[in-house]
Amino acid sequence: MCEICILSKIITIMRKNGEITQQLLAKELEMSQQSVSRKLKELEDKKLISRTISKEGEIIRLTDEGEIYLNSCLETIREAISFQHNIRILGKVTSGLGEGRIFLGMQYYMDSFKKFLGFSPYPGTLNVVIYDKISFENRLFLESGKSIMIPEHREENKVLGAVKAYPASINNVAPAAIVIPLRSIHPKSVIEIVSPYYIREKLGLKDGDEVEINAMN
Repeated sequence: MCEICILSKIITIMRKNGEITQQLLAKELEMSQQSVSRKLKELEDKKLISRTISKEGEIIRLTDEGEIYLNSCLETIREAISFQHNIRILGKVTSGLGEGRIFLGMQYYMDSFKKFLGFSPYPGTLNVVIYDKISFENRLFLESGKSIMIPEHREENKVLGAVKAYPASINNVAPAAIVIPLRSIHPKSVIEIVSPYYIREKLGLKDGDEVEINAMN
């Protein structure tokens, strides 16, 4: 078992019981006392834990160095997980054909975005064209992952198609979302952004300006 797991378990048990013995740690880790003893010796040699003898047995505690080491490892893990789930797409603002305004003017979609994304979108989308290979690959990867699905809706004379939505920020402005209609007329190199803000005005954007979109997958 890795050092981080053992150090984390020591803290968890100490928080619950106030102190921890080698016997209790072995039980919690489902390891033999001999194996735990070897691991603890390694940690002690690295000055990550201290061990003292008491009438209850050998008491184990993290040292200051152990806490610093554990916090550093946990921060690295958090950053790695965040990076894994954060998808960066670069693109340039481009004018659309006005379908987004029609699309977002429909009551069903307005209500659905409020329900599923938590905001009422500005009546129009920001179109962004992807121009580099990595961003295009990230866009394909995003669509292959988990999305918030706005379901298809049937009315008397028409069918409103389903839409995939991915919470995102654009140039650090949030909330926003990438929206991909299942029956989109756009090539995959073009993505549409919705937000409660008029993004062009809020960010002072014009056609050709570069933007950075960070989406959560």
